[in-house]
Amino acid sequence: MGALALVIDEPTVVEVSERFRFSDENPLTLEPYARGRFGDLPPYIEDVIVEQLGLAPTRWNALVGAGEVYSVVGPFQEFSLAGFLRSVQERDVWDGSEDVCGDCWGTLAAKDYDGSVTGRIDGVYVCFCAVH
Repeated sequence: MGALALVIDEPTVVEVSERFRFSDENPLTLEPYARGRFGDLPPYIEDVIVEQLGLAPTRWNALVGAGEVYSVVGPFQEFSLAGFLRSVQERDVWDGSEDVCGDCWGTLAAKDYDGSVTGRIDGVYVCFCAVH
């Protein structure tokens, strides 16, 4: 008689790093961020495109479409998400005032209040609402 295996379908936890490169894998699409059109990227990556690179969403999409993202940012150039991570870590408990996910507040980055998800209190991870 064969063995019976029970597989539990649990989402994978992906922590949001303090630094990233556009050649890193987007956990939502499993392709490099450099191949992602605006709207297909996590909002915190889109913020870097607009605020740090100074690119409009239409310009970014044109670069992606032409395969020219690395003409603007090098594949090994690092960008900081430290300010964003601080803002997530400083969050209080969701008050439910808006029609968005109560775990990530619509940013796709959730705070691990008690360390039960990431193993670190106040760790930041890609919200489960993004991968369902």
